[in-house]
Amino acid sequence: MLDGTGRAHFGHDPSSTAERVGDTVRLTLDVHGTDGSPVTELPADQVRRLVADARHDLEDFLGLAGAWAEQHLPAHATPVTAALARALDLASSP
Repeated sequence: MLDGTGRAHFGHDPSSTAERVGDTVRLTLDVHGTDGSPVTELPADQVRRLVADARHDLEDFLGLAGAWAEQHLPAHATPVTAALARALDLASSP
């Protein structure tokens, strides 16, 4: 969606969406809301940076969680860390 057009739905209430409109990403809290749901518009490049920063933070968290698991759950550290990576959609990360 960030590199093209279209709309992404987040699959739960409220019905939040992200929509690419030209060089802008429009984030709507609840597209089905009747009370004038809040809308935030950001440049697509800024959203890309924010998403990359969030992924970096999640990778850092996974590293810290892996180190914690090694110290506190040595027999289970590998499967616990792998499961956490899958849950965070970071399975390809170290």
